[in-house]
This record gives sequence, structure tokens and C-alpha cells, in this order.
Amino acid sequence: MKIRRMRWSALTAGLVMLTLVSPTTGTQARAVAQPAAQRLPLGDAGLPETRSTTQVAPGVTWTRIKRGRTDARNRWTIEVALLREEAPARELAARLAAAGFPPTVSRVDERPQDLPSNAPWGWRVRVGSLADQEAAAKLVKDLRAAGFRPARTYFTGEDMTSRSGPWVVDVLRVAAGQRQRVEARQSLDRVPGGETLADMVRRTGGIAGVNGSYGSDEEDGTFGDVAGLSVVDGQLLSEAVQGRSALVLPSEARVRPSVQQLTTALRVRSADGAQREVDGLNRAPGKIRSCGGTGGDRPTERPRHDSLCTDDSEIIQYTGFFKGSVHAGAGVVAVLGRDGKVLEVREGRGGTVPADATVLAGTGDGAQWLRDHARQGAVLTVSSAALDRQRRPLTAVAGRGVDAVSGGPQLLRDGRIVVPADAEGFNYPEDPGFYDYFATHRHPRTLAGIAADGSLLFVTIDGRRPGYSSGVSFKESAAVMSALGAVDALNLDGGGSTTMVIGGRVVNRPSDSTGPRLMANALIIR
Repeated sequence: MKIRRMRWSALTAGLVMLTLVSPTTGTQARAVAQPAAQRLPLGDAGLPETRSTTQVAPGVTWTRIKRGRTDARNRWTIEVALLREEAPARELAARLAAAGFPPTVSRVDERPQDLPSNAPWGWRVRVGSLADQEAAAKLVKDLRAAGFRPARTYFTGEDMTSRSGPWVVDVLRVAAGQRQRVEARQSLDRVPGGETLADMVRRTGGIAGVNGSYGSDEEDGTFGDVAGLSVVDGQLLSEAVQGRSALVLPSEARVRPSVQQLTTALRVRSADGAQREVDGLNRAPGKIRSCGGTGGDRPTERPRHDSLCTDDSEIIQYTGFFKGSVHAGAGVVAVLGRDGKVLEVREGRGGTVPADATVLAGTGDGAQWLRDHARQGAVLTVSSAALDRQRRPLTAVAGRGVDAVSGGPQLLRDGRIVVPADAEGFNYPEDPGFYDYFATHRHPRTLAGIAADGSLLFVTIDGRRPGYSSGVSFKESAAVMSALGAVDALNLDGGGSTTMVIGGRVVNRPSDSTGPRLMANALIIR
């Protein structure tokens, strides 16, 4: 983003003040101005907005933007359901009314940009307009006692119909000439793991950072594993949710950072020419977080955010980056030396990854392939690569030390708002409520973008904090990134994971009541 120099003669009452404040000393520097025309496109045009900017390091600035005001008309409400057709929604509303819960029914029109249609997206059925969250929680209990299954509790300030905010936006800008300061790091530099962002920034010697990719939960068997592509210093650590967007940070100075839809290609080949797909890296066999895999995953091979797909016939590669115990269970394990020679084959999965070795763990048909071809002393060749849309290896086009952090969906492409939420898995065809909740309602978000001059933008927008910050939708996220000067941008992990650290402290307000979450990976500014 280019920062325009404003002449003092241009200062008027319509300008928003921008204050420079030192994060360590708290001293105030020279005030400059922010024209009203450059305010964020959030809510009504006339909302108050203030900005304060800190120079964190040469070429690295942090801007805090506060916009909007509280609106006493916002209330808590219970969404009982969002149904595809109007008739079932009206029938549900009639049953609620008969049970003493006066409902409202409204048509929902916003749909994924990559699923255009003039038809309504669905019909929303809500109950209640309550002043506090405790009263909303009691209403949920009453609805359940009456035999209803309420879907979600909403604060109406998180609806797109609310136009006042407020919003708190933090922006880290890294000038193009300083982009080599930015790197991707895995929590604890291993899998499994988990580390707060503040701890990660301190451990790596960083000056700032934001959270990175979506992660896997403990129920998925590999806490701290990235749910999607992860490339750190040219090393592929986690396979892609195929086709989902990622931020690519080249190690080659001549190559511009980019947002790309990437895939991974993983294979194992034996000396007799037999080949088989390797299904994943450094994770539990059979558990594919957010889906988007290959080789017969159920119920789908398409991306499906926050879902767990399964496959009972896999080969998983555990690299030297994996420091825990190999997931135990039925199947076969083959231990390979650095030269690919099979050092050991055993029935049953488990054990650890020896130093300078790779472990292949097979289940179902994958286990049988290893029995047939991974005999002790034989040589297996394992290949793995992240590929761009032209099927070129990422290390070949962006440098051997490239970093890539997955997210999704993309928000901007060549300056245009492009949000392929369906293609990237943020729509469940059988449940219109998932897209409506995740994409069109306001949540905390972490965003990354690239300006026309090659500068990098990392943005956190707080949410789920009524009266402090409302969060943003996907569409609002794209508009904010465009207003900040990005031409390409994507959404990273958000919600309770949204965190920004500067100078060793968390500067935003993560939404979880328990405090900052443990991260799978992060973007660190050194």
C-alpha cells in the first residue's frame, strides 16, 4: 500500500487524525491526516474513524484503526434454523408460535460468489430479541425443553444489517524492500505441537507476527498439524486441501509474493516400477481435516471446511519434522534410510521416526502395497511437491527456500473481489446455514494481502466482542483489504485464532474467554 503524503493545507474538519505512537515509550510523534475518502468501507459512510501508526522497524509499520460506534438497538437472538425452502421455514415458524415462541421469518439472498443465481439462498427462522447473553442462553434451554433444536445464538451487531460497528482493525505493513523479514514457522518447529503466537514470536526472535493456517484438532489425531498446505523453507510439511488458496512467500527476490490455489503430489515408487499415491504427511492415517484429499476419501474429495473426511486405505509419510509417536493401530510400517533403503518393516503401526529416516505407515490397501514392495533392503523413492496451477513445483518457480501458508478463501485477485467460497469448501450443499454463518456473518478474521508495489499486509479484525468490535464477513474482509491497498488477498484462520503480536505482546483482543489459542503455524516478521 502506498502511503500518500498529504499537504497541511488539505487538513479540514472532515479528516481523521493519525497519530504515531512508540510501542515501547508511548511517546507521541507528529500527527498527520487521513482523508475521509480513505476511510474503511465498513458500515455507514459517516461513521467516526481514527488511526494511530507505529513504526515497528525500518519498513514495518503497525496501524490501529477504530471505526464506528455502539448501537443500543442491537440485541441477542436465537436462530432456530436456516432452511433452503420457504414452506418448511413457515411450518417451523407455525410450530414455534404454537409453542409460545413468537418467530420471525426472513429471506436470505447472499450466496457464494461462485454459485450465482437469482433464487433465494434460504429462509431464516429466528426467535427472541434480548438485551443480554444470559437471557439468550435461557431461551435456548427453553426451546430445547420444548423439543426444538436451535442452531445458533447471534448478537445482531454481527449481522450485515447492522451498519454502525464498531470495528477494531490492526494492520501490519511490510514494505516490498523488507519482505525477506517475513517467514512461515511451524509451532515448536515440529509436529505434533502447539504454541501461542506470543511464544512463537519470542522463540524465533521475531518482532511481530500473526496467526497462520487452519489447524487440526486433537480429535483428528494430530494436534498442531496444519489442515492444508504448509511449506517452510522449501520443505513440504503438510499436504494441501487440494485447490485451496495459500500465501506464497518466495525466497527468490525476483519473484513477487502471490496468492495461489495450490495442490500437492505425493508418490512412492519401488525398484520394480510399482507406484502408489502417498495420501498425506505427518498426520494420522484415515483422518483428513477439511477434506480436499485424493484416493477415495469419504464422504468427498472436495474441500469441506471444518469437516473430517476418512479413508481406510492410506499411506502416510512421517518425515524428520515429525517428533512424536507414529499413530498406533493396525497396518504396516516401513522405515526408510536417507537413501530410500528399507531398514525395517513391521506389522502394526506405532513407534517413532528415527533420526535421518522416513516412516511410511500404511492402512488397508496401502498396508498391502508396503507388504508387497517394502521388503528389507529394497529401495523406495518417495517424491513430494507443492504444485501451482500450471503443475510446476513451487520450489522451481519461487526458490528452494519458499514458504507457503494455506488459508482460504481468496478475497482479491488482481484488484477484483473474488471470493470462491464454494470451490474452497466453505459451503455445505445440504446445509445453507453453514455458509451463512461462516461467510456472511461477522467474525474475527486474520487476512493477508499483497499491494501493487509488492508490500505485504497482515490484518487482524477483532470480533465477537459486542460494544468493542463486531468482526467482518468474507465480503467485508475483501473490501477492507482493497481499501488498505491490497490487490491480491486471502483469508487465514480466524475466530478465536485471530491474533497479532508486536514487540512481545498481543495487541488485539482474541475472542476466546480462555485467552490466546495454541497455533499450528504463523507468519513471523523478523
